[in-house]
Amino acid sequence: MAGRKPKLNATKQGNRTKEELEQAELKENGLKAFKKINVDSIPEGLTDNAAKEWLRVVPLLEQLPIADLDYSLIKKYCEVLDQNDTLYRSISQKNGIEGMVDPETNRKTGAFMAYMESLKELRSICGQLGMTIDSRMRLVVPTESEVKRSVYDEFGVDDDD
Repeated sequence: MAGRKPKLNATKQGNRTKEELEQAELKENGLKAFKKINVDSIPEGLTDNAAKEWLRVVPLLEQLPIADLDYSLIKKYCEVLDQNDTLYRSISQKNGIEGMVDPETNRKTGAFMAYMESLKELRSICGQLGMTIDSRMRLVVPTESEVKRSVYDEFGVDDDD
């Protein structure tokens, strides 16, 4: 889809027509229609490290409009993160740059290239799930306490003062 990525109405800035806001509101309400993800059930087949990440991240993602439809993407995130950690440990065990570059051929090692690919995949998944600052800014609605208060509200200055 071409154009800007959609934002929630509450996070939009600038002038919008009532029609634009109503259309966006209908889309937002559609997000709430999906079944929420089950926080307590860990998917089968995850390694111990991936299962720990599942338990850490799913309760945090529950605060965003994440649905049961995102189950496989979250599972893939946990698996890729585990692979990434394993590859990083493999590279780090070698002395100096040897884990990244083969000293004989001066080419990147297979483990290093796989590690870099897993980083790219993690970045992509994190953006899709709202796990980056930019993607969260599109999803998170400021609460009433976070909305700026005017000086008049803060100090109780009225129009007749």
